[in-house]
Amino acid sequence: MSSLDELRERIDDYSDTVFAILGFVNFYRFNDASGQLREEVLVFQGRRLSPSPAKATTPGGNKVEFVTPDFGVLDPLGPAVLGDAKKSFPRDETHWLDAFEQLTAYDDDLSGWPCRDERVERHDIVLLTHVTRVVAVCDYYQRRVGAGEIQFNRPFSIVSFVRSDERQPFFHFEKRLGQLSDAAFDDRLRRGVSVPMAVFVSVYSTVKIYDAEPPLPYMAQLIWEQVIVPRASDSPRFRALHRNQKLEVKLTADEIADELGRGFSFQVLCPESTERQPQVPRRAWCVRACDALVAGGMARWNGDETKNELTVYFRKLDDVLETMLEVCAPADTGRKEQLALFREQVPSQPEKPPSEGAAGPTKGSRTAGAAGPTTET
Repeated sequence: MSSLDELRERIDDYSDTVFAILGFVNFYRFNDASGQLREEVLVFQGRRLSPSPAKATTPGGNKVEFVTPDFGVLDPLGPAVLGDAKKSFPRDETHWLDAFEQLTAYDDDLSGWPCRDERVERHDIVLLTHVTRVVAVCDYYQRRVGAGEIQFNRPFSIVSFVRSDERQPFFHFEKRLGQLSDAAFDDRLRRGVSVPMAVFVSVYSTVKIYDAEPPLPYMAQLIWEQVIVPRASDSPRFRALHRNQKLEVKLTADEIADELGRGFSFQVLCPESTERQPQVPRRAWCVRACDALVAGGMARWNGDETKNELTVYFRKLDDVLETMLEVCAPADTGRKEQLALFREQVPSQPEKPPSEGAAGPTKGSRTAGAAGPTTET
């Protein structure tokens, strides 16, 4: 597989993970009977939840400041839900236990939920994984439970997902192991439920990023299409700009992170702005993507070494993603080599980096019938 094909595959994985999180939480938000979204159901992603005293310290003696589930659902009429979404698992099963140990960290009386007393009486725990891996993951989990290495006190389920690009594309979800507290929903999910892609287009179209750093070309594409193009279009020269002409656009890394966070992250669904909801995307992700644009001759950093103010040489592109794949491939290769070296030195490197400026580990340390009906199979 070429480096560009590998990048395309990683971008698809990232995008599918976003869709999987959105599709699953939509089950709790959408009322099939009324055809309305339940506004009282709160959905959050990457929220920092504080452990109870019993789990505030790891077996190795390290302090745990907080955990950050990939997704959370707070339903005032039913049990809450926390979970992680992993489209793929490493080929080496010795690393799989880390994912389940992170999930067991959610099996706790956590505080910091988006409600008045910041606690809930009960909640389920869910692992979302791709259909191609789900059998192996379930088998692994059951072996580890039998060996006494994994234990959940709260309801735990493993749910598979897969994207189908048929004439009417959809995401299909099916419970493969465990039981959800909501018996009716558990039975529906056991039989399999499909979410039409039209749901994502009509309701969740702006959510494109979650609290894991996306591949560089994807990040650069978002910056170009959602921040740089709107800025360039404000210029009176924009409409008459020819393909071979350039237009200078000035902006800052802080502005990029803020605009993408407000418009294209899960902040759209959970607008609460507190210290428990870290900024997504992180500024460092934006800086790395801008570094790739600079290295590719499409921009330059202005002034000092803080890497904040950027001048972009905007030009109209026929295919933004393909351009960013070409521009970012060298930077992505170098970054992967650095991360591989670091992981050799530190085997416990988490899948997602800790939030900037925060202490403690996070990952290992997502109305009117617009939502549309789901389809059971």
